[in-house]
Amino acid sequence: MPKKTVRLIFAFLLVFSLLLAACGPAETPVEEPAAEEEMEPAEEEEPAEEEEVEETAEETGLDLSGVTVQFWHVYGEGDPRNDVLVGLVEEFNATNEYGITVEALDQGSYNDLEDKVNAGIQSGDTPQIAQAYTSALNNWDTVDMVVDLNQFIQDDMYGLSAAEIEDIYPSVYSLGVTPEGQRIAWPLSQSANVMVYNHTWAQELGFDEPPTTPEALKEQLCAAAEANATDENPDNDGTGGLVWYPSASNFLSFLHAYGEDSLNEEGTAYDFNTPEAKEVALYINDLRDSGCTFETESYPNPEQAQRLALVTLSSNSGLPYYKAAFEEAGNDDEWGFLAFPGPDGGKGVDAFTQTLGIMKSTPEQELASWLFIKYLTEPENQATWIEASGYLPTHYSTEEMLTEYVENNPIYASALELAALGQGEPETFTAWYSVRRALDDAVARLYAAESEQEVETILAELNTTAEELVAEIAE
Repeated sequence: MPKKTVRLIFAFLLVFSLLLAACGPAETPVEEPAAEEEMEPAEEEEPAEEEEVEETAEETGLDLSGVTVQFWHVYGEGDPRNDVLVGLVEEFNATNEYGITVEALDQGSYNDLEDKVNAGIQSGDTPQIAQAYTSALNNWDTVDMVVDLNQFIQDDMYGLSAAEIEDIYPSVYSLGVTPEGQRIAWPLSQSANVMVYNHTWAQELGFDEPPTTPEALKEQLCAAAEANATDENPDNDGTGGLVWYPSASNFLSFLHAYGEDSLNEEGTAYDFNTPEAKEVALYINDLRDSGCTFETESYPNPEQAQRLALVTLSSNSGLPYYKAAFEEAGNDDEWGFLAFPGPDGGKGVDAFTQTLGIMKSTPEQELASWLFIKYLTEPENQATWIEASGYLPTHYSTEEMLTEYVENNPIYASALELAALGQGEPETFTAWYSVRRALDDAVARLYAAESEQEVETILAELNTTAEELVAEIAE
């Protein structure tokens, strides 16, 4: 469906929802109860706001027996992730004290699911729980179709305790929140964009430790490139260093390591035209000009396994593909995952979060959906999910439950060390995925830039494009 048509439909639905709201009282959200405060004696007068909180909390004591919710996800039949996910759903259905039934329904890819929800918004047939990109949830929220999870998280009866919230990685807990403070997405798990590093080859080149600064990374990459250029095999000339794929994920990972993200200091607008972004672009181009990077036509797993690259860049979820490439190459080198290095010991990875959102329906179904999501992402259940999916946890305590899995999968251990480090993208900020595509294009242009002035021009133009994309959405 054309983008303009989708915007018109969303606008029509928004107007329609406002007309409906005018015909009756809006649903009262569950507000946050006062922290660390004992119940006051009956004779003492409570402030009006606290009275509302207590009344609303009691209202959430709904009868959930027989409530059914549909959970649309993206893991198909034959996928081991689907088997484990369905198993967790069945366990919840059999053991939850409320009598809730969850129906887990595979919808294909993320794009397929998004298209089906868009169609369902028009027909009135949407799931109660959707696994979706936060950007999609943000779009649906603009037409008032997504539940603000804060009302459940903060609820005395069904919410999370302070200890449970502190158990979530801060970098993850800050995701899925709109600029207005609504929490529209909840993390199921996460993955991270990382550097894949050949420890054995680096040691043979004379480096006992992995690089922790941009300068050390360049030294090792260029040493690997020099080794391939001067050996007896002419077919590997021009290889050996870093396989650089110009993408938003790779650029943002370096940008995070340099202490920056893609928003201004106030968090009110995109800003790519910064000293740090310029420094990252010039650093990568210096590697290029030094003959220490090269590009591949496809995923660089074979190049890594064949010692054509000391470092490649990938999501940690690519672990089984790298493992297969090393096995196919008959290469028993030790390899693992590293964070992108920045100045002064900075570390960066670009985090991707598998998120769940609750679509508006009935009060009973919305609460039932939250109770299932809460169950699914409890550390013990998340550990079961992690072992099947290879993703990274979002809770500190989940790490403690993965001891045996880590022992049996030592390469995964290097990814787990980075789990709390991942910095997410501003997915709830206006027009992010359109801006992200513009960033992809700009990163490719930056890698082809031949001067500092050209780099500055590209970054300035990217800022202008981002402003225009935000303005287009606002119209």
